[in-house]
Amino acid sequence: MLLTVFIIALFSVLVIGMLQLNTEELQLMQNQIFAAEATATAQAGLNDAFSRLRRDVYWDAGFDDKGFNGGTYSVAVAGSVPNLTVTSEGFSKQGFAARVAADITIDTSGSNNHTVRIDNLRVNE
Repeated sequence: MLLTVFIIALFSVLVIGMLQLNTEELQLMQNQIFAAEATATAQAGLNDAFSRLRRDVYWDAGFDDKGFNGGTYSVAVAGSVPNLTVTSEGFSKQGFAARVAADITIDTSGSNNHTVRIDNLRVNE
């Protein structure tokens, strides 16, 4: 009887330990997913800015807390045409943040839909 109680206690400790490990791994996985959502939101802000710049090369207003996928992004444009730096900060609905910045060159030779070339892309620097 004493041996049975000892074996049950040993198995209980093993099961509790395994549950704790699984819980921590699930939390780490959720954090990675939320961080990826924030990065995707920041990239959406960058793409939104590129779309505006294709139509108007002198657009530099940026965006403040524009909603996307339950989160928000803010975009800032710096520099002078044709060389600009566009920086986008994305925030997931869970509060995770990511930053994406691109050094770009805009081809202004066309009349509409200018070409935007990314010269350097930085993520979370």
